[in-house]
Amino acid sequence: MSTLNLKPMFSPKSIAIIGASGDERKLSAKPLVNLRDHSYKGTVYPVNPKYEEVAGYKCYKNIKSLPENIDLAIVSVSAEHALAVLEQLADRSIKSAVVYSSGFSEIGKEGRKMQQNLTEFINRTSIPVCGPNSLGFNNINESVIATFAPIEFNKSDKVAFITQSGAFGTFTYAMAKDLGFGYNYFVSTGNEAGVDFFDYVEYFAHQENIGVIGGYIEGARDINKMKKGIRTAELNNKPIILMKVGSSQSGAEAASSHTSSLAGNQSVYESFFKQKNIVQVYDEEELVDTLALFNKVKVSPNRGGVGIVTVSGGAGIVMADKCEEYGIQTASLTSETTSKLKELLPPFASVNNPIDLTAQIVQMLDRFEESLNVVLEDNNVEALVLYMQLGDFIAPQIIPKLKQVNEQTNKSLVICWAQPSQKTKDELLDGGLCWLPTPTRTIKAVKNLIQYNEGRERRVQTKNDLTEQKVSEIAAITDLQNAKTEYDIKQELANYGISIPRGALVQTVDDAVNHAEEIGYPVVLKVASPDITHKSDSGGVKVNINSRDEMIDAYKSIISNMAKDYPSANIEGILIEEMIKDGIEVFIGCFQDSLFGPCMMFGLGGIYVEVLSDVVVRKALLSEQDAEDMIRSIKGYKILEGTRGKAPADINALICALVKISEFCWQYRDSIKELDINPLVVKSIGEGVVALDAAIVSQQVKEESH
Repeated sequence: MSTLNLKPMFSPKSIAIIGASGDERKLSAKPLVNLRDHSYKGTVYPVNPKYEEVAGYKCYKNIKSLPENIDLAIVSVSAEHALAVLEQLADRSIKSAVVYSSGFSEIGKEGRKMQQNLTEFINRTSIPVCGPNSLGFNNINESVIATFAPIEFNKSDKVAFITQSGAFGTFTYAMAKDLGFGYNYFVSTGNEAGVDFFDYVEYFAHQENIGVIGGYIEGARDINKMKKGIRTAELNNKPIILMKVGSSQSGAEAASSHTSSLAGNQSVYESFFKQKNIVQVYDEEELVDTLALFNKVKVSPNRGGVGIVTVSGGAGIVMADKCEEYGIQTASLTSETTSKLKELLPPFASVNNPIDLTAQIVQMLDRFEESLNVVLEDNNVEALVLYMQLGDFIAPQIIPKLKQVNEQTNKSLVICWAQPSQKTKDELLDGGLCWLPTPTRTIKAVKNLIQYNEGRERRVQTKNDLTEQKVSEIAAITDLQNAKTEYDIKQELANYGISIPRGALVQTVDDAVNHAEEIGYPVVLKVASPDITHKSDSGGVKVNINSRDEMIDAYKSIISNMAKDYPSANIEGILIEEMIKDGIEVFIGCFQDSLFGPCMMFGLGGIYVEVLSDVVVRKALLSEQDAEDMIRSIKGYKILEGTRGKAPADINALICALVKISEFCWQYRDSIKELDINPLVVKSIGEGVVALDAAIVSQQVKEESH
């Protein structure tokens, strides 16, 4: 299906309301009342055979009596009649619709069938339909209030909000109102039978009056739409703030039953959002606070730390602690900055970050403004957070100065004003200032801003020339279905540039002895069989073999063990390899996600994988920056850096290996269900990495197991 045209939906010149009620107490009357009360300037066509007139508008008896080419139809009928209504509307060349009706995929088999029919209608007609099971949407600037939700539409800012839960979305609307801002666009996506969450993202990303896109998402349906919407937002410099739910098993099950969306692997979503520089938030306060900040605050042109200025030493300490907890730096002020502050402030004020102006600053407000300017002029400061707790009496004197400081700087200025009156809050917001209510909430939102800025800069600098298309064009070296043993798999990895131990597949003990002497002791022996997964548990592995006699004994022992425990197994031979002793063991894996496709895993190897669960995930393909981020983000990274006199590991070689293995997994994505390289040994700087063991579960095997 081609890209849907959502302009008639959100900027309609005419609206038909099917099932409009004359009883203003009913939900089906709300859209009509909202359009009337908010002075919608387009033409409204209520449809209901019971009335001649509704809410002051002429009422039409049926759909056939409507004029053609109406931009938007609001469908407020029962689920079983919704499709028939849409078919009649299509005959009148309707351009878009919203279906409030519930009773589709969220209720079971019959509902899913009705929704499938609705999807087929949308695909056939290319008419975009919001819903079903939707609360509707609005566009405040154009007075398009196509919702029955009880929302106070009193303010419009450069924020668009998309929600897969209508009720939760309206809750955030109320929270935003408390913070003094509002959503210009708001849409409850419902079951997304035809218009996807990320179709809305793409549309809003093109709107000039939108600066930030927020959302509540339970799960995505279409990875291509997801990537396209995110890419469009990035190209148009529109940050995306998302609250992704469904991390717990019960939450994921509820998400699936709620809108039939795929909650998916939370760690994969998190890693994908990180790769794409989506700001992911984890609760409703962080969601709304971050939207409030991005709505108002300037984006600093330089990267640095947070400057904290306060009239309360305690609040300054809290904010400094939160900066460390959230992984952002407090700015290290230059000596020039601290010297200027000493000249400006009372002798008992603290001029180191966090800067405590003390309450005495009210006696010297001219110096208050100058002090803020001095901090903002420091090149090490990216954002300044000001904490105020002096009461409302001082607001008329301070707020104009804050406004002037904000107008003069090109950096981020955030005001944390404790318990302001509504009058003070309004003055702050009307002055173009970003206000948040508590130290902790403020720093958490600022953290999201700084990390977004860092991510945007990193994505601009990162050049990953190897696209999915280019990797797909690489000729497959062999049919991976034939690579069933460790030996076969490691040969394929070697073809992709991954180092493996020197070795050979042998069929006799004499061959084993000859190859051992060629390789040099110590060596390792492993059984090579597609039928034996856990080789070491079954006596199929012998390590640290140091002589010819030990070699013969080890070989015979493996053959004997296999004959006893796996008499029907297909033994293709014995793998003999050099023994790699030095280095740090890591784990690299790949698995297929139903939404994201091949996903890479990385962590410390050997026993640490199971014991520590110190593993990170990223969607393939990986850029070098992605690989480096994965490596640095594990808790065990310090081990790779070198501890207790140990030499640092060859991290550059590890980065290259992760990138190459992601290419391998992408190339063979139709064959590989799971890949497990454990361990991959990382040697000292300049010595590279070596894959000691590797296993693949093929797509075919997984399908057969079901």
